Amino acid sequence: MRARIYQAFRRTCAVCLFAAATAASAQQADQVVAPAAIAGKMAAVDEAFALFAASSGLAEIEGSRLVLKTTRRDEVRDYAQKLARDHETALAALRRVVGARGLKIPPAPTGRHADMVTKLAGVSAAERDEAFLLRFGVDAHKETISLYERHLTEGVEPELKRHAEQTLPHLREHMAAALKLMNAGK
Repeated sequence: MRARIYQAFRRTCAVCLFAAATAASAQQADQVVAPAAIAGKMAAVDEAFALFAASSGLAEIEGSRLVLKTTRRDEVRDYAQKLARDHETALAALRRVVGARGLKIPPAPTGRHADMVTKLAGVSAAERDEAFLLRFGVDAHKETISLYERHLTEGVEPELKRHAEQTLPHLREHMAAALKLMNAGK
């Protein structure tokens, strides 16, 4: 069972998250999904996708809130507000889909998504806009777009696949807007 979950999760997220043989001794420093979170009412591939997507979205929201506190650029402020709003909407939709199946979304980003937020908080206010645009606007969206596209072909749950399909255009829009802002700032 654990091997099947591991294989599905690895395919879905392209990240090796299970490092130990037992949940009690698992190192959780780089885990986005704790082994105990995989409960069983949904296919493992769907659970892994939902938990990773939620953690990523939560990080986008927190990163946006951080940059809103320090940015002096109106266009970055507008982008961060839109990003937070869109990811909150997507997260609420995701919660409705998976909540009905007994899966709980974490209240905050986990694993490396939490690390992304922590690292952004450590960047000086003068450099935070560019760090936010690069890491959250471009890099994170590139990874998330790939995850969502993969889930469209490998996912099992029709409602979750529909969620991925409906969210993808917004994710692509976010990445394109970040690239545009980065190029305008040069």
